Amino acid sequence: MKILVPFELEEKYMRIGREILGNENIIWFPANGSADIILVRGDDFPRDRTFKFIQTLSAGTDHLNIESIPGDTLIASNAGAYSLSVAEHAFALILERSKKISAFEEETRRGIFNPRTTRLLFGKTMGIIGYGGIGSRVASIAKSFGMKVISIGRGFKDQNTDEFMGMDGLDRLLSDSDFIVISIPLTNYTLGIIGEEQLKKVKRNCTIVNVARSETVIKSAMLDFLEKNSEASYLTDVWWGEPKLEDSTQANVVITPHVAGGLSGEVMEIAFRQAFENVKLFMDGKRPRNLVKREESIYLDREKIGV
Repeated sequence: MKILVPFELEEKYMRIGREILGNENIIWFPANGSADIILVRGDDFPRDRTFKFIQTLSAGTDHLNIESIPGDTLIASNAGAYSLSVAEHAFALILERSKKISAFEEETRRGIFNPRTTRLLFGKTMGIIGYGGIGSRVASIAKSFGMKVISIGRGFKDQNTDEFMGMDGLDRLLSDSDFIVISIPLTNYTLGIIGEEQLKKVKRNCTIVNVARSETVIKSAMLDFLEKNSEASYLTDVWWGEPKLEDSTQANVVITPHVAGGLSGEVMEIAFRQAFENVKLFMDGKRPRNLVKREESIYLDREKIGV
């Protein structure tokens, strides 16, 4: 059983593949031989061939047109591969806003010395929507700051969440949280999960952080909420229609250009290792992790894919 890698890789990533799978089992770009498995990073892989197993390099699969893939082909995401980087980025956004780092830095560069109050994280409630790899890592960091953690997920729970609920607990999470991190995958069920009715339940000074996909939040509802609640903040690594940034100039919005997953080699080494290890499970006749549920999948044709 062989895997096709249809894109060019740096030697350090190829080395990981050889270590886990054996070089004889990998068809490296630009070679294009017969294979049962393919590693993909976008939606531009051969459709004139049938594969038994498709492993994505990305954690999300909303960029993948699954309807064009035969129904008996197994597809696995790389969920969890970027959790460390994304969780750190979520807290970088939170700390930047809570401690007014950018505002103070800009003022002091101009010779303006203007101390004023900042926000304490200790004792506040962190609500996490989507308690997978990213959510659990966010919870771990939150606990180190002395925060209470409430979370929503699909049955995964660890010692870092004080309260764990299903989706029926969303309203209470929204109303009780001082900080909310959205880290849920984009599916048919989570598309627009945060809209006008949900934002009515949020505290007026709540900080909402989105490190998932922009489409989990309804744009018009969020912009209206932020306009009416100047003390609230929307800190996000994703924006509707990115790389275009239309309607993004509100003072209580902070945006980073879809970099939470990390663009560094150390992050990608984790991602490639996890992907190749999942392929090894399939080659060994075992059940791979992170299998995509076709009935929940959603496809959005976007210019920027992200991780």
